Amino acid sequence: MRDSILVGWIFRYFRRRSRQRDLQSASGWPTATAKLLEGKMVPCDELVQGTAAQTCQVEYPYYFALKEEFFGGYLRSVPCSDSEGSRWMREVGEGKAVVVRFDPANPDRTHALERDNAGVLPFRVWEM
Repeated sequence: MRDSILVGWIFRYFRRRSRQRDLQSASGWPTATAKLLEGKMVPCDELVQGTAAQTCQVEYPYYFALKEEFFGGYLRSVPCSDSEGSRWMREVGEGKAVVVRFDPANPDRTHALERDNAGVLPFRVWEM
């Protein structure tokens, strides 16, 4: 039991550290306007922190075009309850425009940052 808890902690530590490095790099990447596709409710990521009632997140796939090629990624909300997530999904329609950042060397690496999308969506973006 103790070993599995330790392994889980180590895994989360390195994943959190890698995520922070990626987000720091992404802040200097160019931006693109992406379109959201249909969202769905997903269980909270293990790195996200919410209350006991906030058991899920809303996840939207998105796509954008660069020089006649399409790229994409996923945008997630901050933690929410089932009812909050359902309401957000009704409020955000397919095709909603959001700002994403992409790695110019590899446009398949993308991030949607909260500061780029503040006020655009009815929820805050969880930077993943």
